[in-house]
Amino acid sequence: MKRTTFSVVFFCKKTKLTKKGTAPIYARITTSGRSTEIYTQCRIEPEHWNQRLERCMLRDPVSTQINGILATYRTNILAAYG
Repeated sequence: MKRTTFSVVFFCKKTKLTKKGTAPIYARITTSGRSTEIYTQCRIEPEHWNQRLERCMLRDPVSTQINGILATYRTNILAAYG
């Protein structure tokens, strides 16, 4: 039986900053060593991103909304895989 691995990681792509100083948030989906990146339609200032937690660090309404969107993305991706 072949073993498969699966992971979802969110990250802020700091190399694609806009003039306003925001960077896009991507989801990297890896299955059995093959990965693909999906743009989540969310942008954030890189200094407000916590890569270890894969979330916005601020507690304002916009950051809370972004964290909710990312949680929904994760739920949908895991549901599609499982």
